Amino acid sequence: MSTESYFQTFRTAIARIYHINGKTVVGAGFLVGDRHLLTCAHVVTEALGIKSNTQELPTGTIELDFPLIAAGQKLKAKVVFWQPVNPGQIGEDIAGLHLEDAPPIGVSPVPLVPTSNYWGHLFRIFGFPQGHDVGVWATGELRDAQATGWIQMEAIRVPGYQVEPGFSGAPVWDESLQGVAGMAIAAERKREGVKAAFMIPTKVLVQTWSFLNQAVGQQAINSHQSLSRVQAIKAKELNKRLGILEGDFIAVYNQLNYTENAQSRNNLQRQLEAIEQDMNKVETQLNELGHGRE
Repeated sequence: MSTESYFQTFRTAIARIYHINGKTVVGAGFLVGDRHLLTCAHVVTEALGIKSNTQELPTGTIELDFPLIAAGQKLKAKVVFWQPVNPGQIGEDIAGLHLEDAPPIGVSPVPLVPTSNYWGHLFRIFGFPQGHDVGVWATGELRDAQATGWIQMEAIRVPGYQVEPGFSGAPVWDESLQGVAGMAIAAERKREGVKAAFMIPTKVLVQTWSFLNQAVGQQAINSHQSLSRVQAIKAKELNKRLGILEGDFIAVYNQLNYTENAQSRNNLQRQLEAIEQDMNKVETQLNELGHGRE
């Protein structure tokens, strides 16, 4: 599939999520399976008019459409996966939805691309800030991870739209990786003049919701069809190794958050650095295999 074809698929997968009143747009989401979507938990609570820190899986109905391919053709969805807002934890503020009916013709799931190397990658994103219910595009560059695992995004063009409230739940298209590198989660509000925001990286999304792990695995299988048999075997084993390393990284990181002893924290920090180096090596090998595709 060409670069342009991948991006057109990305455009069709973007969903616009409405408040329970059926009129106000509260955020975005995106299709990750035949009928499954991903968005932020705080977008769901705003859509349903419930408390933002609701811990139990919401039972209300979410209303949405796909504005770039079937604007106004509203669909209903239920929440099937729930990681509530819990600041400071990796893998929080994530919601999975399931459509009650099939999506419009032409809508396809996005290609998800887990990685650990973001710095300097250009991104595109489509969201719904206040006063722009029809949506606007924003661009910028990715930076690197915070202590929460979120990846910093920065607008680098002036003038132009920046990521702000209303973009939450939107997929972040990585120009370098030609796929979705994460989901927009928050924008800087406290510092005037700072055009920065944050996304939950795909690798954390995949680690948190098992359905996404399966979806990425299927995408890998499909991509392997254009590899030689030996390349496909190598890619399969490298992806397994990467998944194990990602699990190790999250486990050590969460342990670090609850460790107060200075020496223990230093040891854990060294473990994190070693795991990250190993992840970067595996991703480099996977990218080298990708360059051999027809």
